Amino acid sequence: MQRRVQVDSLAEARRRFERWRKFRGSGGRIPHELWMAAAEAAAEHGAEAVAARLGVDLVRLRHWTRIAAGGVPDRAPAAFVELPPLAEVGGVADAGCAAECTLEVEEPSGRKLRISLRGPATAQALELGRVLWRASP
Repeated sequence: MQRRVQVDSLAEARRRFERWRKFRGSGGRIPHELWMAAAEAAAEHGAEAVAARLGVDLVRLRHWTRIAAGGVPDRAPAAFVELPPLAEVGGVADAGCAAECTLEVEEPSGRKLRISLRGPATAQALELGRVLWRASP
């Protein structure tokens, strides 16, 4: 008769994360397989405990937990938006936008992105904003 050894999903996930961190070098995204192992452990031990033990972001872990459970992630993936050439937008002067603009995006986790634009790029940013706001529910 063979005994089945039950492996603790949190211990296994922690071992895999430690090995990945040791050999990955600097930087880099956490691979899909590791997120799925963390999500499996979170289903068993709770997201907060797993995030603390593995040293991962709780918001991202909850996102991956929903994916592992077959649910829909927090948000839909970003769609590709094709902008018309500047001549069709009307250029900076004709579009009525300033010669400079700053775009700011913030995630619920608090991570921020700020982009400063000058010249013709401001007209494209204006058009992109219009497209995105029209497409939002």
